[in-house]
Amino acid sequence: QESSAGCVEKNFLGAFRMNTSPGHKLQREGTLNKVHRRFLLVRQATPSSLMENEIPPPSFVQGSIDMIKSKPLYWLLLVVPIAFAAAPLGLNPAWVFTLCCIGILPLAGLLGDATEQVALHTNETLGGLLNATFGNATELIVCFFALQQGLLNVVQVSLLGSILSNTLLVLGCSCVAGGIMCGPQVKFNVVAAQANTTLLQIAILGLIIPTAMESVGQLVPHGSVDLQLSRTISCLLLLLYGMYVYFQLFTHRQLFETGVPVKAEADVGSASEEEERPLLSLRGGLLWLTGATVAIAFMSESLTGSIEAAAESFKLSQTFVGFVIIPIIGNAAEHSTAIVMAAKGKMDLAFGVALGSSTQIALFVVPTMVLIGWLIGQPLDLYFGIYETVITFLSALIVSHVVPDGETNWLEGMMLLMSYTIICYAFFFYHSDTGHTISVT
Repeated sequence: QESSAGCVEKNFLGAFRMNTSPGHKLQREGTLNKVHRRFLLVRQATPSSLMENEIPPPSFVQGSIDMIKSKPLYWLLLVVPIAFAAAPLGLNPAWVFTLCCIGILPLAGLLGDATEQVALHTNETLGGLLNATFGNATELIVCFFALQQGLLNVVQVSLLGSILSNTLLVLGCSCVAGGIMCGPQVKFNVVAAQANTTLLQIAILGLIIPTAMESVGQLVPHGSVDLQLSRTISCLLLLLYGMYVYFQLFTHRQLFETGVPVKAEADVGSASEEEERPLLSLRGGLLWLTGATVAIAFMSESLTGSIEAAAESFKLSQTFVGFVIIPIIGNAAEHSTAIVMAAKGKMDLAFGVALGSSTQIALFVVPTMVLIGWLIGQPLDLYFGIYETVITFLSALIVSHVVPDGETNWLEGMMLLMSYTIICYAFFFYHSDTGHTISVT
């Protein structure tokens, strides 16, 4: 007999698949399962009867074609070879930067899909950990190459930009889409949302402490005390993130499973027959995962190498490029997924993308980059500047007032969008003291 959580997911999958044309069936199922497993981390165990009768995946070539055809975004893969050749051919840095931004869009989506294909061949715990680890691999890779080149300010503002674009831009668009398409008040899993917002505020506390100490003259940015404090806080944040993953996958997984909404009744039998099957074998998934990671790494090296010249060519500051452009490029595939899910009334999944990704960046990516900087001799710390830290704190405070009641509407979404617009416009004129400044007058 199935557990109640399993019945909930089958009913939800059946409702999602009703009235769906065969041409869109693969894309809808893949998107839904990817979002559920990647950002809620919890994976449902496959019934033993299905495991026994499991149909083997198609060949590597056919599975790859099916995966690429499932999303129009992958047409942009045609730009990837051009982007690789742009720098060696001596094109203008502005063109190199633009082509690399376009090329990273499909590669980031491909990295997420390849991770999900590998996760389908594992058990629920390993699959959840795999998705949590590779959930923000694109940000890690881009920031690593920027860190290698000593662009500390670009690394810091791009990480903050990723957090704010998820919590304000993506969440705001999701609330607007859900409020307009699915009624005046749309409900979501308040337990998962509150856990993510609380963890996000704790991560921001790790940024506030060095900033506050610097403001009262107790430490010097990039000094020995600042670096020691930042690295210790980073280790503690990584430990907290590990505890959160354990909490979500083991001790309290039922809280995240039962939060999946059921909008309509569906035939459980037909849902069972339509269980998602992998498009690739384990070896094929690992091959695509490795290829996408390597491609993003080479693309990121070209992108970060052209940031300074491209910013000057576009008459923009590096701060604006790092805060606005790079985060949107790296998360575009996830952003579109969240908005589509919200428009269909799946607010749990939309909130999981927006807040779950922000939590991963704040508790995992940021401290990881600080520790990587320690290893490669780059003095990256948690002192992000007074202005940047205040903006991030206020944004998290605004979001915390949206989630407590477990429901949202389009007006709350517009509040978040207006907040993000104000911040981005301010960053157009703002130049960090630790970076190069470019006149926009």
